[in-house]
Amino acid sequence: MKEVIKKFIDDLKSENFASAHEVMEKKWKSYKKSSHPKTKLLKGFINGATAYELVKRGNLDGARRLWGVYEKYLPLLDEEVEEYELFNRADEILQRLKKERLS
Repeated sequence: MKEVIKKFIDDLKSENFASAHEVMEKKWKSYKKSSHPKTKLLKGFINGATAYELVKRGNLDGARRLWGVYEKYLPLLDEEVEEYELFNRADEILQRLKKERLS
């Protein structure tokens, strides 16, 4: 999981949001099959990255809808989550992007 989140973060930093979505979605699909507790958290991060891909494409309404999904699942990120620090770093990047592009 650690490598997946690191790749996700690198993709966010380089504004390769579609790739960030894809890398996290692969992990989400494997977790979804087993009803893993992180499934919804990963779904949230997928939607967060996708929101900025939509911003890049000029679809601000769609981006705002997906951002709402991200925020819906964000409370699942607490200090007890494995790899919390990496998830938190990803959230910081997404939150910064929100201030810059969705406000």
